[in-house]
Amino acid sequence: MIEQTSGFHARALRVIGQDLADLIPESLSIELHGNEFVANGFCTKSRIKDESSKTPWRNLKKLFDKVAAMIRAPNREPDLEFVPFSRTYNGDDIDRLDRQETIRRGAPNGIPDIYTLGERLRTIGKVIDAHNGRIVRIFKDLHQIVFEYQDAQGSLRKEEMSNTELYRLQQRYAAGRGGATPNESGAG
Repeated sequence: MIEQTSGFHARALRVIGQDLADLIPESLSIELHGNEFVANGFCTKSRIKDESSKTPWRNLKKLFDKVAAMIRAPNREPDLEFVPFSRTYNGDDIDRLDRQETIRRGAPNGIPDIYTLGERLRTIGKVIDAHNGRIVRIFKDLHQIVFEYQDAQGSLRKEEMSNTELYRLQQRYAAGRGGATPNESGAG
């Protein structure tokens, strides 16, 4: 069961963003279905880990491929194939991934890198939390992020932000280390 406490959306979305960051999604949508966050999107095929290719010779093959690529000049643009991905997160998943990331990064009070997917999603979560809201849907592509949520009164709200607007909002939150209110957030 996902329990919504103060800062719930900011924490959950940061953790989900950190988990998905290695995929470098071209597009991403996140919805809350009951007590689970469902993340769907598209990334380039090379970002999906192929578990079947893990052999002792894999690293040697990678090195050979890199050297071969440096020797011959590419004769055309690479073909990018986009593949879908889907991940589901419940409350236990969020807690487990958050503990793993806290251990990995060391100092929990360090300055976050606001360019990461986790911090971008955390900023959206802070806006939702500031309105005592509940996430409905988030959509992110290369140019913007759109998010819908229900505020404390149950009204459906929709926000659209360009990457520049989101960056400015992140800077305001980082300057106050999370102390912004909905009126200060620029969203609303």
